[in-house]
Amino acid sequence: MTEANHPMEDQARALVDDLRFCEFLDACHALRRGWPHSRYSARRWLEEQCGIESLGHLATDLEAAAAFDEISRRFAAWDRNGELEV
Repeated sequence: MTEANHPMEDQARALVDDLRFCEFLDACHALRRGWPHSRYSARRWLEEQCGIESLGHLATDLEAAAAFDEISRRFAAWDRNGELEV
């Protein structure tokens, strides 16, 4: 039996699996080398922005959880506003 993920970790995994999140990163946080973001680079970017080594740390690090919440809100606003940079 495997251990269940924390809901915030599941939310973060769903976010980085969303191709729209990769589009958001391409529009607002483009990679220096000019390549589009992938799910892998999106996960690495999110972990870096939250100051964690893996998404599982969102369950125990309050600062990382707050950073993730802010990023989630910025993405939702960008998505809702028709891709205008926020």
